[in-house]
Parts: sequence; structure tokens; C-alpha cells
Amino acid sequence: MKKHLKIIKGTIAAAAFSMSLAQTVMASDVESLAREYVAMPQVQQMMEDMFSPSSMAAQMTAALPAHVQLTDEQVQKIGTIMSKNMIELKPKLEEIMYRSSIATFDAEELRALIDFYSSETGASVMAKMQPFMQTTMTELAPEIQSVQQKIVPEIAKILQEKN
Repeated sequence: MKKHLKIIKGTIAAAAFSMSLAQTVMASDVESLAREYVAMPQVQQMMEDMFSPSSMAAQMTAALPAHVQLTDEQVQKIGTIMSKNMIELKPKLEEIMYRSSIATFDAEELRALIDFYSSETGASVMAKMQPFMQTTMTELAPEIQSVQQKIVPEIAKILQEKN
């Protein structure tokens, strides 16, 4: 009986060790795949596009009230200034994307993202995503501003409430 108990204990310990080792390998896999995903040329290009002068100018002008009109030269200058300063955030963005990828995706999902964005179709989708979102948000900006103006008084009341 004691011999069987030792065998069972040994088997359980070996299984626990194997599971622990498998989890470590899986975590390492996810970390490696997350780094690979963030380092992909398509993802790097998306970040570059996001911080480009034209993208920065579009974001800025979309956030301005409708009555503010800028010349093309002003828009260009604003975009250039914003881009030069915002691009400094790229390393931080990469690190956040890496950590977020680990927290959000499993190894199979990261592999699927890498495979898709490495394909011709995936690369095309990635290249179009930033302009797509920029156009969408530029068109939606006036409505967002309208909603914000409408709810600011309500939010101000909540902030003035005593706990």
C-alpha cells in the first residue's frame, strides 16, 4: 500500500511539474509571438502612419470646433509639429502593444494575426486601416463634439457632488 501511495504521489508531482513547464513554455510562446507581432513591418508602418503629419493634422482639425477655420499652411504646420513630438511616443506605444497583446491574445490568435498580416491581403488591410479610421472619425467628429457639449453640464454637476 505504501509503495502504491509513493507511486501515486510521484505521478502527481510529475504531472504538476509537467503542467507548470507547459504553462511556462506557453507563456514564453505568447511573449515571443507578441514581440514578433509588434515588430512586423506592417504594424510598424501602421504606427508610423498614425504619427504622420497628415494624420496628426487630421486628428487636430477634427477636434476643433466647427467655427474654427485653418488655412492649409496652418494645418500643415500643426501636423508637422505634432508629428515630430508624437513620434517620440512610438517606443512607449510598442511596449504597450506588446503587453496588451500578451494580455489579450493567446498563442494561436497571435499566430493567426501574424499569418494574416504577413499575407498580401492582410498587408493591404493593415495599410488601409489607419486612413479608414481617420476618415470615419473625421466624419463623426462633429457629432462627438455635439454630444460632448450636451453632456458637459451633466458631468459638471456630478463632479460637484459631495461623496
